[in-house]
Amino acid sequence: MFSFFKKTWQTVSKSLKRNHNSSNLEKDDLALMKKMHKSSFFSVRQFFNIHKVLSGPEKTVFFSALTILVISAVWGLNVLSNKFGVEVPKVGGDYSEGVLGSPQLINPLFASLNEVDQDLVNMIYTGLMRYDKGRNLVPDLASSYSVSDDKKEYTFKLRQGVFWHDKEKFTVDDVIFTFDSIQDSIVGSPLKVTFDNVKVEKIDDNTVKFTLNEAFPSFLSTLTVGILSQHIWSGVAPDKMKLAGRNLQPIGTGPFLFSKLVKNSSGVINKVTLDRFADFYRQPAFIKTFSFVFYNNYDGPDGLVTALREQKVDGMGFVPFEYRDKVTRKHIDLYTLKLPQYTALFYNMDKDILGEQEVRLALSEAIDKARIVSDVLDNEAQLINGPVLEGFPGYDVNLAGVSFSADETNKLLDKYYPRISAEDYRTLFVNTQVSALEAQNKVVTSTDGATATSTISDATSTVNMDEMKKQIADQVDNSLDAAQLFYRYTDKNDKSKIVTLNLVTSGNPEYSKVAQLIAGYLQDVGIKVNVKLVDSNDFVRQVLKTHDYDMLLYGVIVGSDPDQYPFWHSSQINYPGLNFSGYVKRSVDDLLDKIRSTKNDSELATEYSDLQKTILADTPATFLFVPTYTYALSDTIHGFDVERIAHPADRLVNVAEWYMKTKRVWNFQK
Repeated sequence: MFSFFKKTWQTVSKSLKRNHNSSNLEKDDLALMKKMHKSSFFSVRQFFNIHKVLSGPEKTVFFSALTILVISAVWGLNVLSNKFGVEVPKVGGDYSEGVLGSPQLINPLFASLNEVDQDLVNMIYTGLMRYDKGRNLVPDLASSYSVSDDKKEYTFKLRQGVFWHDKEKFTVDDVIFTFDSIQDSIVGSPLKVTFDNVKVEKIDDNTVKFTLNEAFPSFLSTLTVGILSQHIWSGVAPDKMKLAGRNLQPIGTGPFLFSKLVKNSSGVINKVTLDRFADFYRQPAFIKTFSFVFYNNYDGPDGLVTALREQKVDGMGFVPFEYRDKVTRKHIDLYTLKLPQYTALFYNMDKDILGEQEVRLALSEAIDKARIVSDVLDNEAQLINGPVLEGFPGYDVNLAGVSFSADETNKLLDKYYPRISAEDYRTLFVNTQVSALEAQNKVVTSTDGATATSTISDATSTVNMDEMKKQIADQVDNSLDAAQLFYRYTDKNDKSKIVTLNLVTSGNPEYSKVAQLIAGYLQDVGIKVNVKLVDSNDFVRQVLKTHDYDMLLYGVIVGSDPDQYPFWHSSQINYPGLNFSGYVKRSVDDLLDKIRSTKNDSELATEYSDLQKTILADTPATFLFVPTYTYALSDTIHGFDVERIAHPADRLVNVAEWYMKTKRVWNFQK
């Protein structure tokens, strides 16, 4: 190629010599010739005037050669780029994710009570330890750690060069302040039970030590809790921490910093926007801004599903099974993540009816779990028989559970609660209602017996006695389910007192459908069930704090720690404990305490197996299924690389590695 171009240039030079003495050459041509004779290379001006001195064939040869040269250069650069060039993430892009619920306390001390708060805390705060995208526990704010031989002392060296979002330096005093606050009962952190009897002390300006009364093999996993800044929070009284405005204007050490929040006219938070923290001590995030947009419902014109379909948000934090088809569209990627969570029906053992083990067993036998998974979840869930999940110590794939059998249920329930037909109960209920009204002087019959004064309706009116009875009968019919063929009564002297159970669950569509199926199964064996759906934003306050239910349909997130202590130890009955059944058994408490100090994996598996068998024998709950967790992300997001999570917020575990923009750089080390 070079020799061809050289010959072409020689032709041009000869042509210039032939025309050197031509009188028709203009001054510019003469100047061009003189200049070319002085140098072997042409100037830019000469290049753009070269067409004036070339003949037709010469032009063809020259420009053909030039074209080939340019094409060859571009091709060569492309070959080099493909061989030595790589695309890498670059900073840029704005991403928004729609989630159900709203933030309340964006504070690691309280966030475990609200999934939205957990999402935000995971973005804004970091802890001494963290889980990477492969669910491996690695140091984070700590640079290294050591554990004593007896597993009771954990000493951490802190990472240097860490700054808070307000540019203040992270110190060991921040760590001490955080755990002192957790352990302060006045603060009211639900994490307090985890760190009770743990001594936290400052060794030097770069070292902190935790001392346990008893060995706790999973202690490191508890230290993923986010650290608070002492300089921000030390001026807030312990009893005011939950009320502090800075819970909604957090300052942390995480990859994203709080930017702004948007409220509607009612003061409800609609949106929180986070900006990348350029001084993050690990690899700073690539996405420029990350916004969470909050919704009250999945369905409806103002629901989350509609917002995603109309591209008002780019992703969806969780996709319930029934909305997958609606969410599936172009440019949306759905990820199915493994989450250690199970759904169970918990029996409140403080209630008289549910205090008897055989009654709880009978209710379990009345529920067809396989049909629930088939009809509601299209078989996209794993049936379980106990609280120990796959992958954890003591898991038994062959564990036998309670078999579905309405006949066995009826045999057990008949021992405690006799039956009454639906028609007989209806008649009895109507007569009881009428008698009660008469006894309370709610009905006053006239002297001729033809008319009566009634207060059944809001307004007092004079009606015919038969009309009043009809009105009562209609009210009774509206309160009964026509599909229920018989009832069971609790008092032999008053058959109108029937067995009635209140089933409470979250108001999401999936749990609503499961609850209705369970209610139907129990009605088939004579139990009247009232289903109450509670909004997820109010669930903690109305349900978990009060235990105001007979049966609770709820999803328990076990997390990455196999410890069953929070769910079954008697000390965890009261909020913020997670013993939803009010289960109390001394031998189980002792076993749970022993498990926390067991170091040998084989012994641990045996102990968990024994624990599970004891719990199943007592039947404090009916264990239903392990659901799947589906996450919707825009295909503009790259770098998402998560398969297993311990909590829904863990989908964001490698958010600093996500990117939307790229650039090409040279890499000659290939």
